[in-house]
Amino acid sequence: MESSDILVIGGGIIGASVAYGVAKQGVDVTLLDQGGSTPSASRGNFGLTWVQGKGLGMPRYAEWTLDSVQAWPEFSEDLRENSGISVDFKQPGGFEACLGEEEWCRRKAIVDQMRQESVNGNYDCEMLDRHTMQEMIPKLRLGKTVYGASYSPHDGHLNPLALLSALMAALKNFGIKHYPENQVESVSFRNDSFEIRTTKQRFSAKKIVLACGLGIKALARQVGMEIPIRPQRGQILVTERTLPLLEQPFVTIRQTHEGSFMIGASHEEVNMDTGTTLEVMRDLASRALQLFPELYKLQLVRCWGALRILTPDNRPVYVESESCPGAFVVTSHSGITLAPLHAGRLSKWIVDGITPEGFENFHPGRFDA
Repeated sequence: MESSDILVIGGGIIGASVAYGVAKQGVDVTLLDQGGSTPSASRGNFGLTWVQGKGLGMPRYAEWTLDSVQAWPEFSEDLRENSGISVDFKQPGGFEACLGEEEWCRRKAIVDQMRQESVNGNYDCEMLDRHTMQEMIPKLRLGKTVYGASYSPHDGHLNPLALLSALMAALKNFGIKHYPENQVESVSFRNDSFEIRTTKQRFSAKKIVLACGLGIKALARQVGMEIPIRPQRGQILVTERTLPLLEQPFVTIRQTHEGSFMIGASHEEVNMDTGTTLEVMRDLASRALQLFPELYKLQLVRCWGALRILTPDNRPVYVESESCPGAFVVTSHSGITLAPLHAGRLSKWIVDGITPEGFENFHPGRFDA
């Protein structure tokens, strides 16, 4: 039986980020990953580091998100030094475009509400008219239906596959034990220790972190926790490469470091189906062309569907089991945005028991009512 101080179940960006933070503290950590070829949330991600709109009705989540994106420049450099891989992180600010005045007014109401909910009455996101927006995007002509947008200077984007590769390379350099293709079948707790059985072998650890996306629900029950999560499919289109035209990412379209445009992403309640549909792809392409008509010249070369992992309110859950202390759950659909805090504050909470301020907001008990 392989043993370690902390065992992280889940080899996606969230699990790898937590393991990275734990390893940097000099703690013996093991990472288990079920593997597989299906596009996961980490591999099928759109690649945004995003602030605006997150935290409506939960100011602590808005603060948590802002803290994380402000930590991204240092985190990306630290990761590059420890892995030798650049994640192509850029933070030029980002837009959420509004097609028509009605969309613009709805968006403004959300921004105003988040400003009112904030602790100090400030929310660094502004509404822009079409003219101001066009001046910030000089290389692409906006479509006729674009009325304006919300804009935050804190928003950015990166290459999610490079991020996952960098995390894995850094973990390897730290000498952590990584076991891919190990699907966890059961977790048990006795004598203040955990025993984990996979399809291939057994492991033991003083603490465990459940960060395995949709696999969390069943494993959490084995250590006394109910975690309500569900899948939601998002489809993404990718164009051929072209010259640099768009510096800032939009919530539904961005140009990658290599020159392709990524177009996304749908929100479909289809259970575990990771397929693609012509109808949704047509809708995604149609909205992209309403934003930037000139993109009709580009060929589509790829498409895929991947599953988000969502809680009932689409916000994170961070919790330690009361009946099996030392068992933690970490889940969020914002794994890329929150990676610096998952590797930083969250890993300290797991290793040393240092609970971040306002953490009670992320307890699953909020769903009991």
